[in-house]
Amino acid sequence: MSEKNGERKDLGDGTGRTALVDGTVVGGYQVKFLAAGGMSVVYRGTKLGKEVVLKEVETSNTREVPSLLSEKSLLERLEHKGLVSFYSFFNEGGYYYLVVEYVPGQPLASFLQRGNTTTVEEVADWGLQLCEIFHYLHRQNPPIIYRDLKSENVMLHNGRIKLIDFGIARLHKGGDREKDTELLGSTVTASPEHYGGAETDARSDIYTLGATLYELLTGGRRLKVGAFQFAPVSELREDVPRNLEQVLAKSLEFKPENRYQTAREFRDAICVAMKWPIPADPERRRSPRSQEQLPANPRKKSPWMLLVALVLLALVGGAAFQQGWIPGGGGHTTGAVASTGSHEASLDGDLFASGGIDGRAVVFMGEDVGLFQVSGWEKQTPEERAAALAKRLNVFYRSACPSCGATALEPQDIKVGRFEATGDTVVFYAHLHGFDEIHWGPELLATVDEAQAKEFQTTPRFVASYWRDLLRDTVALSRGFSVDHSALGEELATALAKAREGLSDEAATTDNLRKVLRETTGSQSLKMRELFLTIPDRKTAVDAFGGVEGYEPLRN
Repeated sequence: MSEKNGERKDLGDGTGRTALVDGTVVGGYQVKFLAAGGMSVVYRGTKLGKEVVLKEVETSNTREVPSLLSEKSLLERLEHKGLVSFYSFFNEGGYYYLVVEYVPGQPLASFLQRGNTTTVEEVADWGLQLCEIFHYLHRQNPPIIYRDLKSENVMLHNGRIKLIDFGIARLHKGGDREKDTELLGSTVTASPEHYGGAETDARSDIYTLGATLYELLTGGRRLKVGAFQFAPVSELREDVPRNLEQVLAKSLEFKPENRYQTAREFRDAICVAMKWPIPADPERRRSPRSQEQLPANPRKKSPWMLLVALVLLALVGGAAFQQGWIPGGGGHTTGAVASTGSHEASLDGDLFASGGIDGRAVVFMGEDVGLFQVSGWEKQTPEERAAALAKRLNVFYRSACPSCGATALEPQDIKVGRFEATGDTVVFYAHLHGFDEIHWGPELLATVDEAQAKEFQTTPRFVASYWRDLLRDTVALSRGFSVDHSALGEELATALAKAREGLSDEAATTDNLRKVLRETTGSQSLKMRELFLTIPDRKTAVDAFGGVEGYEPLRN
């Protein structure tokens, strides 16, 4: 494609607007016309092999320039896997250009075309993903109201959803005006508030989401029963469960106070209707003595303890995380294992499983690598407890933290400490932000008492630290991150890293990983299963943490 220099052509839509000729270079990007919307002209651009989207607005357009600037200010402060990323903003040739991430795939609007149908399960899953995106937006300070949800603005790629247009999104001021000043948004999915009845808020987004899901389930059809009234979705599609029909009806209530009040409430209702498990909320704190109950009064920390925590973070935590060091771990990662985006590197499928070795209940990586031994807990047998922990670890491994963008199971989430109730040295799980802000957990994984450590001819600290490092390195290597001096041993760590590297994006599943791993290290299969039984003489390190109820750090 030859490069042009500022040549423009009339759009031919009667508006008098023009667009750059394909092949023009602007801001260093070679562009190709994609579409012209009500707010901008959109191009696909390429620069140094990287594809982006450019949104163009004439600098003299006093109506549309504020909207583009508002979209820029919103996107540059947001970071979520379900939202397009902001890249840059520039002015050239009398036009403003907003440069954002290019999202491959197809818009959900393509499923409204004849013959391109969806399953109820697919639409429900898209609804859950959109609920999580809205949950993130609505929790900003001040909340961000998207306002323009419609199938054209949602891209689907490899099963994942992304919102691609923030042209009319706005900050929710809250209580300073009674209604929106103008009608914005799709007339197909807009809520009554969009028409001036009241100010749009989070519940308006819930309405537009309900309308979008209704549209996707029915192929864009809607029986005319009155303004803002939807006929039961089953009248247009018989395979929609009655419970899901009722959930959609509630989301589409005319009065905002009769709808779901939060995106999480809407998400949970969809899960119940589809008989799916409700994802664990990262904000929830659970007692280490009971996996199902919330502690009534989390332990309060004195100002002195908080000061010590801040000093430790400044001296140790900040520099360590910048270098990719895992606190307390035996290895050193050459990539930032705890960085955002690691969720996308997680394998599809269950990484962890449970089983037995010589009467011991064990949590494995798959069925091949023994990671740690599990004791009974309250009324649970060791075998029941191991199965429950493997299941929970799999959920954490595949789940993303909406607050930090990393997964719910990062290597540094696996810690060694002392369980205050018994005094035992333990391996436990807690997803922390900073030194003491807990988002998931704590979850007791393994207990090591003196008798057990004596059997291994070492101390509880060495046993627990080794099991912690086995689990940490398995998580890191399974995602394709390299680990120096892995607790898994050079041979197994190398085999695991090569197996992970050899999987294409389409084949990156735990089943395929284990298959390749078995072929690579078949002669070492017995050694791999019993890996947790041989405690090597390796340097151990304690974990610094605070505010995890029921647990305290080990002393150096």
